[in-house]
Amino acid sequence: MRYLISSFLILFVFGCQRKYGAVVNYEGSAQGTSFQVKIFYPDGFSGTQIDENVIQGWLSHYNKIASPWDPDSEISKLNSGDTVVLSNEMFQLCQLAFSAKVFTNGVIDPTLQPLIEAWGFGVSKGYLHYGDTAKVQALMKFVGNDNWLPKKIDFWAWPKNVQLNFMSLAQGHSVDIIIDSIKSRGADAAFVEVGGEIKTFGLKPAGDSFLIGIEQPILEKRDEFQVVIPLQNRALATSGNYRNFRIDSLNGIKFSHTLNAFSGWPIETEIKSSTVIGASCALADALATAFLAMPLNQVQSWLENNQEWDAYLIYQNNKGDLEVWSSLEDGYN
Repeated sequence: MRYLISSFLILFVFGCQRKYGAVVNYEGSAQGTSFQVKIFYPDGFSGTQIDENVIQGWLSHYNKIASPWDPDSEISKLNSGDTVVLSNEMFQLCQLAFSAKVFTNGVIDPTLQPLIEAWGFGVSKGYLHYGDTAKVQALMKFVGNDNWLPKKIDFWAWPKNVQLNFMSLAQGHSVDIIIDSIKSRGADAAFVEVGGEIKTFGLKPAGDSFLIGIEQPILEKRDEFQVVIPLQNRALATSGNYRNFRIDSLNGIKFSHTLNAFSGWPIETEIKSSTVIGASCALADALATAFLAMPLNQVQSWLENNQEWDAYLIYQNNKGDLEVWSSLEDGYN
């Protein structure tokens, strides 16, 4: 659903020095994307360090739960109509997905899966065209049903004809799980990034925050940062429409991966890049996607009413020029 449009900058700035022991850095591929994990251990740490095999194991385990590309994953079995014994992770993911729907007044709805597939933004290539109004309306009959939400960890199946998509928050959820696992094993600080979804805790050895570069929302420009945001004990997720799009083979219309949960049609607002910062990487992930489907003034109003969240938004003005709106201190413009 999203492309990697954030990256970790290892910048050491003068500050209050912290004495750490071992510092380990792991990079690789998992969940169909890249990951980076940097762990700082306290001086004199005597426990067992987390190695790359452990991290790969965590990511592979999560893949078997939430990957729609794995036909044997928990989500794939549920979407095929099977009854499964819910894992702890799937139960958590279900609760988070429902919270995201409530949080955004339905802008994020996991039951949109049939439309996501039909428009070609899921596992399949898709088949809908811009003239297929009747087909879209028929698929929307299966969207909005909340009876899929499990109340406890047990045998479970989705209601008939209901399929779910958790890709707007699954990678963020995996980041939350990894950060919690690292904390529980005695690390002093860590940076975790999976597919552009990021969370940190603690400080770098120089005593400063981790720095995250936000890419400019321009198709031809990669690795050119619009801004660098310091991140300390928070999560950050970025979503954009400018790379994940389709062109209708019948009429040449270009449309983005963001769908209107109330109509089933692709939607594009003035917001081109949405970065959200908060306590939960899973919900930051979902909100970054939701904000792409909301007008700028509606996003600003939402943030005013939910001040535990911050956002850095790059939007297109009436003249077609890119501008920035940010709720972060100092603006970061």
